[in-house]
Amino acid sequence: MTPMSVTILTHADCDGMCAGAIAMAKYPKADVFFTRPTSFLDDLRNADSETIIICDIALTKQDARQIVAAMAAKGAKIYYFDHHVIPPTVRESEIRKACTTYAHNTDESASELIYRHYQKDIPRERVWIALYGAIGDYADDTPFAKERLRNWDRRALYFEVSTIVLGIKNDEFSSYDAKRRIVKVLSQGNNPSDIPGLVKSAKEAVNREFDLYEMLKGIAQASGEVAYVMDKPSFGFRGPAALFSATIKDKPVGMCVHTRESYIDITLRSRSRKYRLNELASTASEHVKGSGGGHPEAAGCKIPLGTFERFLKKFNKEME
Repeated sequence: MTPMSVTILTHADCDGMCAGAIAMAKYPKADVFFTRPTSFLDDLRNADSETIIICDIALTKQDARQIVAAMAAKGAKIYYFDHHVIPPTVRESEIRKACTTYAHNTDESASELIYRHYQKDIPRERVWIALYGAIGDYADDTPFAKERLRNWDRRALYFEVSTIVLGIKNDEFSSYDAKRRIVKVLSQGNNPSDIPGLVKSAKEAVNREFDLYEMLKGIAQASGEVAYVMDKPSFGFRGPAALFSATIKDKPVGMCVHTRESYIDITLRSRSRKYRLNELASTASEHVKGSGGGHPEAAGCKIPLGTFERFLKKFNKEME
């Protein structure tokens, strides 16, 4: 173990990157690694640092108990900042006991949670990063975010958020190495638009999203209360593809389904607050021995090959 070493394990979306940048503002020499719920257990086990900071990573039902056990056995200081629903297979008190610091609130972004923890140790202006993450994850209606949005030009903040969210969709900035560069730039107090090429990449992504919508108008399908697009060239724009499918078919829920080599990857978006996608995704995917979760209006699933029809039928039944 390297003395005083710090590893940041975070999600590779806007909120995760911003949360990671806030952690790096506190620990400039930290190593940043991007992970996701399905690979979190292995990545945690492989982390070899005195301090491990975890941001914006949900626990899956299948791995939750093993993850908590791995945290308790690490012999490292573990700081956990997350806003996903805690699975029923583990108690929140158990997670808290395994961590040096555990901050969790489903109504707040991970960026807000970690900023409030470190705000006394980093420059005041790093609050911009917290707001970028909150806006990027549709979590900017908290008392904390609303109060601080009054202190700055929100139009400029939304521009910078769009630069991140859209810019990382193109190949030039979609790799983990490119995202690490973005995290480092943010941690140093610079804005996303300062990164050469990122604004141009965001504009190109906007154009591609409009093209995607036009393409989906002719191929989106519907089953029950769900619209979906299957195995079309939308990977990298999975969220918009799911949402556009729901919009085109006038359904409350949309899915972007992508068949991988050994499993099916499903991204879900909702147009209605009537449904909690994280719960629907979890129940329907477990029905076919898969896994799923996320947020009430944005979620994802990983299910075995050949199970999509059964998954979709169960999903619609649960919506009833």
